[in-house]
Amino acid sequence: MILENGTVYTLDAAFRARALAVTRDGRVARGVEAWEGSSSAVSSERIDLDGRVVVPGLVDAHVHFLSWALAQSRLRLQACRSVAECLTAVAERHAEDRAAGRADGWLVGAGWREALFPDGRPTAAALDRVLPDRPAALWAHDNHSLWLNTAALRSAGLDLEAAASPGGVVERDAGGRPTGVLRERAAWDFPVPAADAGDRLEAVLAGQRLAHRRGVTGVHDLEADHGFRVWQALHGDRRLTLRVVAGQQATRLDAVLACGLTTGFGDEQLQVGPVKAFMDGTVGSRTARMLEPFADGGTGVEITGRAALEELVRRATAGGLAVAVHAIGDRANREALDALEATAALWHEAGLRPRIEHAQLLHPDDVARFGRLGVVASMQPSHAPSDRDVADAAWGSRVVTAYAWRALRDAGATLAFGSDAPIEELDPLAGLHAAVNRTVDERPAWHPEQALDPRAALEGFTIGPAVAAGRERRLGTLAPGRLADLTVLDGDPVAGPPEAIRRIGVVATMVGGRWVHGRPPW
Repeated sequence: MILENGTVYTLDAAFRARALAVTRDGRVARGVEAWEGSSSAVSSERIDLDGRVVVPGLVDAHVHFLSWALAQSRLRLQACRSVAECLTAVAERHAEDRAAGRADGWLVGAGWREALFPDGRPTAAALDRVLPDRPAALWAHDNHSLWLNTAALRSAGLDLEAAASPGGVVERDAGGRPTGVLRERAAWDFPVPAADAGDRLEAVLAGQRLAHRRGVTGVHDLEADHGFRVWQALHGDRRLTLRVVAGQQATRLDAVLACGLTTGFGDEQLQVGPVKAFMDGTVGSRTARMLEPFADGGTGVEITGRAALEELVRRATAGGLAVAVHAIGDRANREALDALEATAALWHEAGLRPRIEHAQLLHPDDVARFGRLGVVASMQPSHAPSDRDVADAAWGSRVVTAYAWRALRDAGATLAFGSDAPIEELDPLAGLHAAVNRTVDERPAWHPEQALDPRAALEGFTIGPAVAAGRERRLGTLAPGRLADLTVLDGDPVAGPPEAIRRIGVVATMVGGRWVHGRPPW
């Protein structure tokens, strides 16, 4: 087919197209075939863009896809600005569930931000006032803290002393009694009942459709549990239309190595990604690992130390696995870079590309190390405007090198952008707007010196993820021979007004020459 009469951003400096030709086997053909003469060796089908804009397919380089898909039907607390508002939302949802006859199981929700609450801290006692008998488990916005009521604690039979093992925090009151809030490993290890296999599959199918409606052609999925199994099921049934790079958890490294899985194994639709390790927590939970204390005290929680990470990288590299390292605080990022620098000869020789996930706060001395070492900065632009108030309160003047996209790019780092869904919404255009404008509301841009120009931001959702996955010869641009993954937009994100990016809509999405959303005519 030939897409013509619009604007085409190939993002390849050596290839400019006035129209775009797609071969029958789903690849980009040479542009000259698309506009010379009235017929084409590629196809006789011509699609009139009518002034619309074509960009390479948008990729979210950091999602927890199953969690995000399931969250679409769970209680959302993102809009709550107090404990009282959270309790009201919980009570209302319980009443709805009871009226619908589905109040027998757990009430699960997510999105609360303790740092924004003026009326105290989350506690089990507070939740008990509105939900005394039904177990409730409410994840914080950053998914690193879990707020439980007494019924949930009782139902799980949790050994809180065991939950306080290294890397886990059990919040306690002045008398030493658990408050009902768990952080980091204590939260992740808490046995919140999982959705059954059928519900997981249906949620991911619905999520896939929604992702395509938002222009997404691929994801790098770092789901902790069940995610890879769901993707395999969809792929086996030929219902997988996203291109998925599926990460594995470093806590299961022995099992992954025993299976002989290597990063890049798979096909064009589903392949094994990196193993993910955690250095620290988050800014919102005050568990990010810091060189200097938070403004209100504390230096965070160490989940993996520098020496342990170095050993993990050596083992993973020997097994053909790249490593993705969660690091939020400046100390966590420094120690992650130290470990990667100590092992650089190994992973360079193996052709692997390590990534640091989030890289939210960097010491100025560490910014240039990403480009020099070849470590991918896997970042989420929507985090910056979402976290700005929390980050200002926690880090003070240090935020000048927080979410430092411009500084990292200028230093030669590869930026691979995502959403961290369900932490932020899986929506690349919202991320693009955040990367360019450093705001999502009516307030002025937050540290605009770290904003990116629109083309650089677009590359973060196209070329960057391809490079991070070692797929830049097949994906990321619309050069001849590349797979025909593309997104059709109703506005120009590169040449249009930057403030208008938030109003751009997705018209259609194509994966491998196949329309997966918005089949013409439009």
